[in-house]
Order: sequence, then structure tokens, then C-alpha cells
Amino acid sequence: MKTKLNLLYFTLILFLMSSISNSQSISLSGRWYIIKDNSNSITLENIDNTKDWQEIIVPCSWHRLNNDFLDYQGVVWYKKNIKIILKKYKRYIIRFDAVDYYSKLFINRKYVGENEGGYLPFDFDITEFLKDGENEILLRVTDPSIDSLGTDGISYYHIPHGKQNWYVQNSGIWQEVYLLIKPLSFVKNVMIDSELSGNFTAKIFLNHFSKFHKPVDLIFQIYSPDNKKVYEKKLLVKNENELIVKGNIISPLLWELNNPNLYSIKIKFGVDYYEDYFGFREFKIVDKKFYLNDKPFYMIAALDQDFYPETIYEIPDDEYLKDEMIKAKQMGLNTLRCHIKIPDKRYLKAADKLGLLIWYEIPNWDLFDENVKIRVRNTFDRMLERDWNHPSLVIISLINESWGIDLSKSPHREWLVNEFNYAKDKAKGRLIVDNSACWGNFHLKTDINDYHTYWSMPERYKEFSNTIKEVSTRPKWLFSSYGDSYETGNEALIISEFGNWGLPIYPKEKPFWFSRKFNDIDVVMPEGVIKRFNEFGYSKIFYSYNNLAKETQWAQFRALKYEIEEIRLNNEIQGYVITEFTDLNWECNGLLDMWRNFKIYHKELSKIQNADLIIPRTEKFNYWEDETIIIDIFLSHYSNLNLSNSKIIWVTSDNQRGEIIISNIIPTSVKKVGLIKITCKEFSEPQKYLIKFYLINNKEEIISTNYHEIFIYPRRNINVSTKLYIELPSSKEKEVIFKNNLSSQGYLFSDTNSIIITNTINDSIYKKLKNGRKVICLIDSSTNFYNLPFVKIKRDESWLDGSWVSSFSWVKSDEIFKKINFTPIQGFEAVNVFPNYIISSIKSENFNDVLSGLFIGWIHFSSPVTVKIQVGKGNLILTSYKLLDNYSIDPYATYLLDNMIHYINSENFLSKIKL
Repeated sequence: MKTKLNLLYFTLILFLMSSISNSQSISLSGRWYIIKDNSNSITLENIDNTKDWQEIIVPCSWHRLNNDFLDYQGVVWYKKNIKIILKKYKRYIIRFDAVDYYSKLFINRKYVGENEGGYLPFDFDITEFLKDGENEILLRVTDPSIDSLGTDGISYYHIPHGKQNWYVQNSGIWQEVYLLIKPLSFVKNVMIDSELSGNFTAKIFLNHFSKFHKPVDLIFQIYSPDNKKVYEKKLLVKNENELIVKGNIISPLLWELNNPNLYSIKIKFGVDYYEDYFGFREFKIVDKKFYLNDKPFYMIAALDQDFYPETIYEIPDDEYLKDEMIKAKQMGLNTLRCHIKIPDKRYLKAADKLGLLIWYEIPNWDLFDENVKIRVRNTFDRMLERDWNHPSLVIISLINESWGIDLSKSPHREWLVNEFNYAKDKAKGRLIVDNSACWGNFHLKTDINDYHTYWSMPERYKEFSNTIKEVSTRPKWLFSSYGDSYETGNEALIISEFGNWGLPIYPKEKPFWFSRKFNDIDVVMPEGVIKRFNEFGYSKIFYSYNNLAKETQWAQFRALKYEIEEIRLNNEIQGYVITEFTDLNWECNGLLDMWRNFKIYHKELSKIQNADLIIPRTEKFNYWEDETIIIDIFLSHYSNLNLSNSKIIWVTSDNQRGEIIISNIIPTSVKKVGLIKITCKEFSEPQKYLIKFYLINNKEEIISTNYHEIFIYPRRNINVSTKLYIELPSSKEKEVIFKNNLSSQGYLFSDTNSIIITNTINDSIYKKLKNGRKVICLIDSSTNFYNLPFVKIKRDESWLDGSWVSSFSWVKSDEIFKKINFTPIQGFEAVNVFPNYIISSIKSENFNDVLSGLFIGWIHFSSPVTVKIQVGKGNLILTSYKLLDNYSIDPYATYLLDNMIHYINSENFLSKIKL
């Protein structure tokens, strides 16, 4: 009974709406029915015999319907019945905004047509297939299985699919469905080219069907952002299906980031009405720099994979989308790079209205063949047809990191160059990227010379800086070395991927993807994170998982701050793209978490994502209190503000202050504007020392702020009663240098009744240890553990390097980190001592005796860096911190080893690990 009432209600709505206007769009979303065709055996003849149809509310990727569909790839059938009262002189068109991947449509058991492609709209005129009363819609959908054979002769490896197989697949009717009721003659589409001068060219595509071949009036109008009519032209259409209208809008209001002005298009074609919008916007590269509407533009972007917590590929609703884009702007972003996905059309509409630039990419495939060439071209053409009028869309990539193509093969490179030429010629007003490159692949012909780089931070900060400096020189390896590249030197240079992880707050309800692995890689699975948190005793350091998550987010911000500043220091580089905008399932490098909540640092991030950025730089992070701190001050100036006669005011945490006058700085430049020298006051304990900076214009307005953080350490006297014995069997030269460094700090040496410091455990040291000597073993490449049950593992030969899934180095607040435990997760104070090795084979129940360590991602691979052990009568500290080469040179290293020496000799040294 309920179904009949719903059907009557739907029929009434169709009748009422069709009587109101000559052109209607009626939603066919909502309740459909779906069934799997596992054996590919359902036909029109036997479909009535099929059972187990399930209700599905469209739009909905079938993978989120229930567990039975979660990982299903293959064939399904959809069905829906509707009642229609047919009208004369009407065309009935069914439109699907997107169905993934291959669709065949049947109306009343008659074949209508088919579509291939999972991201873009398609429609069919079904007028001749309909009847008065009840009509049946059947849609057979194939999303091919992930194997070489595929389904229906289509292999998943050869279709554009993006990163669906990294997270959760997307299949079926995942965007809206409509029934369009049109007059015989109607407007299909309008594509407008506009210029900053106000000139425009509108190409109007018509469905002009009149059996009497009578001319039809067409009125073309443009309305300003404040809804005033600013242009009108009347035409008499005879047999044309395409029209060109050229005109000019006097002093147009430009579409800009802070003023996203949109002009409305209104067309009356006979009895048909059509509306759309466009903007006057120009985005171009001049002399290697971006310009938006002839004004300098520095790209501050994030990579957005456009996945959602529960709906996967589907935007939950318009407000959800609007909210996340507002948050993007609040964090200082001006661009989103929609990654290997053509988004829902609402994505671009939201960006148009809010003032965000969009860079998106053709979804990647896996294996290249002739069919791929056809599919890529078809995807590109249909993408432009749908999205032409969106002023926010400014950049389109063809491929990412050479996924789906082998750039060592000449035919593949030739295809990419040809595809770039085609795209560049067709996508007027947009920039084209051939291959968004990373290490191991390159560009051939492109508007933007972009590069991806990932380094574990902060321990690999030097490698990150060196990479940025090298890229800024436009090295030859950014382009093909095969002699077939078309580098002009005018390409805008950007760092289009970099980033680090920061774990999210634990969700109130675990989502369905929490226990799903990526490629059977344990390190990326969230499931069990609370168990691992408790098992390894992290509650004694962080108190709760959520506190640990917040600390990882602050570590993420410290890394981002340094990386952004390093990029901004290089004037040749014209922008960056942070990986990424939001967390995605197990992948936690987002600026927002998966549920679109801000990470803890968002307000601080917004301050450094400024068109004008103060960049302070010191030669190191750690200083003795009697050293003079020299800070070089740079200013990256990309706003349209006049900064002549502005100033930078600086204030330290111990109330020293001063100012730097900026007499002149050219826009689109980075300039060293001065330096400051600071002599610290005396401190009794190590301090985190903060210097704040304020950029103030000649109207005394604060334009930009930033800060620089260093660490100050007071000199201290060593207890001369503590004697040391140094033995470095693998390097006597290093032993001499190390002893001299210890001696400079006040230590004395003795062969007996002394603490042994070594870099290996040999037979002699082991016996002394067993008999009661105290030993500190500084692990390096030459370390051997003799017969102790431990293993050293080199970090950069395993997941432990932390460059892809971030690693977090933690310390306990007492014992050896007393006074130098600035944060539970180590930051830049420890850059000179971060270990190359970890100590393996220590069980979780013995982590009480682990004094520092690290973990990867979701608390995987918890690994000791420093551990205390009782061996026989002796005490042993094993540590892989790099202290041998840094003692007395780096204050943090000096304090750390001094603390170890004091601790191993104290009564507080107690270990449950007894060997």
C-alpha cells in the first residue's frame, strides 16, 4: 500500500510540474532496486525470474550499500518504475550525472543506448520508448573486476579509475538522475569564452526540432552579479543547431578570490528557458609567474582526494561541501588540487561561488593500450563540455607521477606530447600539466613544471631543503633526458606534493574502513590503535590516545611550517600543494581530519599561508646561552599591497625587541630585508626561546605575523667525581676526537671504576658489564651486540624511515630527558641526534624500560631508540641517538649524553629487563 501511495505521489508531482512550465527537470533519484549479476546471466528474458532485489537510495555507490556489496566488482542491474502522463510536443530525456562504469539503458524492455565512463554525465532521449502510465527503467551497470580479463571485455586496468583501489571502490549510480521534460526545440548547452576587457563569445548548442521547420525566436541575455541586465541579443533560428553570439560587457566585474563575481546567462528559445553562469577571469603564466586577472598570484594549495567518511565518492550535501571549502580559505588556501578525480559538478559550483581555484586531473588507469588513448580523449572532451563555464577551473593534469604510462618508451612519450598539444589547443583559458612529476619520472611538455617530494620531518629537514634548492635551479632531470622534451624555461615552477601525518582524534563510532588494509600493508591500518597505545605503555607519556593524536598534529604543523618557509625562500618557485586537504581513511596527512574537523594547529597555519610572509632563518636550532644568535629576515611578497616604508617589529620571549625598516620590495619577489642579533639573558635551565615577528604597513596595520623557535642551553659544571672510560674499537681516530670533546666539558678518564662509553659490545666489555660495570653503548653502523638478544635495524631500509607514512619520535619526561623534554614528540631541537637505527627484539611488556622510541602512523612498529637494561651486576644503556659526532658541538646532544651518564650512575637506575 505504501509503495502504491508513493507511486501516486510521484505521478502527481510529474503531472503538476509538467503543467507549470515548458521545460522541467524532475529528480529520479531516491528509491531504486538493485541485484548482483555474479554469473553475468541475467537477461531481459529472464530478469522477471530473479529474486533478492535490494532497495538502494540513489545516488549511492553500491559498495556502501551493505557488506555483501562492499568489495563487489562486476555486473549489477538497477530498476525503477515511474508513471508518466505524456504530453504532445515534448521530448523526454533521462540524464545520469555519473554512473561508474559502463551502462546499458532499457526502457520498457527496449534497448535505448549505452555509456562508458564513470565520472561524467550522459543522457538519452527516451520519448519514443515511453508510454502513458507506468514505465520501467532498467540499467545494467558493469564495473569491471580487477584482473586482466575484466568484465564484459573491459579490464579495470585499462579504464580511468583514479585511486579508488587505494581506499574503497566506487561503482554504480553515484550521482543524481533526472527526467528532463523539454519542448521540441531547446537549448542543450552554452560555452562562453570571456576576456578581461569584457569581450565574450558564447557558443550555443541547440536541439532544434520542428516538423514544420518554422523559425524560432531566441533571446540571449546576460545579467550582472547584482542581477541587472547588461546584455541582450535577439536571434531568429531557422535550421541551426549551433549559434555564436559575440559581445562586450562594459567594465566587467572580475571573478576574483575575494570577490567571486558571477554573471548569469538567461536564454529564451521559443518556449524553452535555459540558465547558467560564467565569470570574467584570466589565469596565465608570464615570465615564469602566475597571474590572476593580471595580478601576481602565489599558489597556496592542498591536494584534495574528494573522498568522504561514509559516502566515499559522493558529496554528502551542498552545505557539507560549502563548509569544507570555507575552512580551506580560513586556513589560507587559495587552490585545491582535486587529485586524480573529476569531481561532482557541485564541487566546482561551490568553488565558483566561494572564490577558490581548482586544479583537477584525469583519473589514472593502470596499463596503457590503444583503448586507453580513446578513453582518455573521451574523458577530456566530456569533462570540458560539462565544466567549461566554471571560472574556478584553471589547471588540468593529464597524468600523475606517470601512473598508467611507461615514460621509458618512446611511443608513450610521443602520445603524451600529442595529448598535451590537443588539450592545450582545446582547453582555452586553462593551464595544462602533462605529467605531475616525482622522482623517477619527468615532464615532456607542460605549462607548469611541478615536482613532488616527501621527507621524514624534522630529521630529514636538510634533505628537504636541498631538494627544494635543487628544484629551484630547474635541473635537467625535471624534463625528459631522451632528447624529446619541449622545455621553454617559462613554465611556472611549483612543489605540487609534500606533507606529513598528524593522527586524528579517535572517532566516537569506528567507521567501516577502520579495519581495511591497503595492499596488505599493516602499517597503514587504523584498527587496533587503542590496543597498541595501551600495550606499549603510551598512556604514561601521553595519558590518552587523543592527547597523543594532538601531539602528532603539532608535530605535523612544525614540519609544515619549516617546509612552507623553505619553499617560500626560493623565488623561482611560484607555489606549493600540501598533501593533503583532508585525511582519507587510514591516510592521515590532512589539514582537516576525515570528518572535516580542523587539526589543532589550523589558526597557526593560516598565519604562515599568507601572500606576504616573514621568513626568519638561523643557522641552527640549538644555542649555548653565551652565543650570539643571528637571525636573517626574509620577506616573500606576493600580495598587491604596497609595502614601501613598512616595517617588521620583532619581540623575544625575554622581552628584547626591535624593528627593521623596509624601504622597498618588489611584488613577486623574496628579499632579505635585514638581520637581527640577540644575546640571551642567563637561564638556569634549557629554554624554548620564541621570537615573534609582525609586518606592519605605513598605516600601522598588521599585514602578516610569524615566529621562530630556537632552544637555549646554559653551560653547566660536570661532577668531576664521575670518571669515564672510552672504547671505540672500530675507530681509534673517532675515539680521540670524542675523548677531547668530553674533556672540553670537564670529564676525567680512568680505566677502573668508571662508566664505559662504547659503540659496540665485545667480549671484554660484556664481561666487565656482567661483573658490575656501567656501560653506555652508542649504536652506529659498526655496533655489534655480542650475545645480547637485540637487533639493530636501519631505518631507511624499512617503513621506519617515516618519509611516506610519518614516524613520530617520543621521549619520556623523566630520567635522561630531564630539562630537555620540550615536547613529548621530539622536534627540531633533536635534528642532530635523530637515529639512523632502532633497537629491535624488545617485547611490549618491557617498554617500561624504553626511555625513548618511535612509531609509524597508527602506532605501528613501536621501536626503542634508548633502553635501559640490567646485565648481570651491571647497568647498560643502549641508544641509537647520534651522540658520538655531536657531543659538545650540539647542546641537545651534550645535555642528553650528560643526562645518560648521570642516570646510569644513580640509584634511580632500575630495570625490569634483566639478562
